[in-house]
Amino acid sequence: MEMERFRVRIVHLRVVMMVVADGDPDLLMAFTAMLDVLASECEERLRTLHEWWSPRAPPASPGRSAESFTDDELRGSFRFGRDAIAELLRLLGFPTVLRSASGRRFGGEEAFLLLLRRLGGRERGLELAQVFGRSPPAISEMYNVALDHVFLHVASAMRLEIWEEHLPAFARLLRERGCPEGHCFGFIDGTMFTICRPTVGQEAMYNGWKRQHKVKYQCVVLPNFLIGDWFGPAAGRAHDSQVLADSNLVARLQGMRGRLDVELCVYGDPAYPVHDVLLRAPKGRMTNAMEAYATLMSHYRESVEWVFGKMGELWPFVTDVRRKTTGSRATSKEDCVAALLTNYHTCKYGGVANRYFDTLPPSMSEYRAMYHLHLDNQNVQ
Repeated sequence: MEMERFRVRIVHLRVVMMVVADGDPDLLMAFTAMLDVLASECEERLRTLHEWWSPRAPPASPGRSAESFTDDELRGSFRFGRDAIAELLRLLGFPTVLRSASGRRFGGEEAFLLLLRRLGGRERGLELAQVFGRSPPAISEMYNVALDHVFLHVASAMRLEIWEEHLPAFARLLRERGCPEGHCFGFIDGTMFTICRPTVGQEAMYNGWKRQHKVKYQCVVLPNFLIGDWFGPAAGRAHDSQVLADSNLVARLQGMRGRLDVELCVYGDPAYPVHDVLLRAPKGRMTNAMEAYATLMSHYRESVEWVFGKMGELWPFVTDVRRKTTGSRATSKEDCVAALLTNYHTCKYGGVANRYFDTLPPSMSEYRAMYHLHLDNQNVQ
C-alpha cells in the first residue's frame, strides 16, 4: 500500500514539474527522466509484491516438514517432539494433501506444523511466511484449513460421556488421596479470554466484573489432568450458572449416574448452583468445620486452574487480545483447538496434577481410541 502511494506521488510530482520547469527544457528533461526511473522501479516492486502476496504464489522452497527443524526447535516452537508430531498426524487423520476453499493444495504435515507454530507463539503472518517460504495469503489459507481439520475432533474428544465408565475409578482415586467428597470425580470451573471490542453485540460480550469484553468457556477437569468436558464459547456477560444450564451438564451427569447406578458428582466454586450431581464451596457465614472443608476442597479444585495455566503457557496465541477479533477471525475455534491440543500434550508429557494426584494420563493413542467412535459417527452423519 505504501509503495502504491509512493508511485502516485511520483506521477503527481512529474505533472507539477512539467508546469514549473516549462521555461527550462534541460531542467524539465532531467527531472522527468529521474522521475520516470523511480516510477519504473516502483511498478517493478509492485509487481513483485503482487506476485508474493497472491494466494496462488508458488512456495519459495519445498514444503516444510518436521525434518526441516531441529529437536529443540520442535519442542520450543511447536510444543511437541518429532515422534509426537508424527503420531499426532496419524491420530488426527491428516491427509497427505489438504485442499482449501479456493482450491489451493497444501501438504498435511506442513499445514499441521503451521497450526502448532502459530498457536504456540505470537508471530505474525509475514514472519510465518518467511519461516515456511510462502506468501502471507497462502499462510492464512493453510492455517485455516488445518484449524478446520483439527476442530472436527473437538466435539467428541472433550465430552464427558467418553469417560463414563472411568468416573467411579476417578472418584475412588480422589477419595484415596484424601478428598472429603467420596463421590466427587472431577472439578468444574470457567475461564474467560479477553477479546477486542466487537463491532456487533458488544454489550453481550462485555463482562462487568472484569470491565472488559470477554468470551467464556466451561471446563470439567479430571484427576488425570485432562479436560473431560469443554463447553463454549459463551457471552462474556453470561453468569456461570447460565453457562452451566446451556451446557446441559447436570442432566448429562444425572443420566450417567443412572446408567452406572453409582453416586457421582463434580465440585465447583460458590458461583454454581447446588444440584445432586454438582456440589459447590460453601458461601456466607461458615462454621469452623465448613471453613476447613472449603479449604481442603480448594486444594483439589486448583487442578482446573493448572489446566488453564498450561493452556495459556503452551498456546499464548489464544490469550493475545490483539488476535481476538470476533467476526473477522475464528477465535473461538482456535480456543477449542488449543484446549484439545493441551489434552494431547498432557497425554504425551504429563502435567502438574498427574504428580499431585499420582495419576497417569492415557497415551495419545488410547485417548484417540476413546472418542473415535463418537467422531466416526459424527462424520457419517
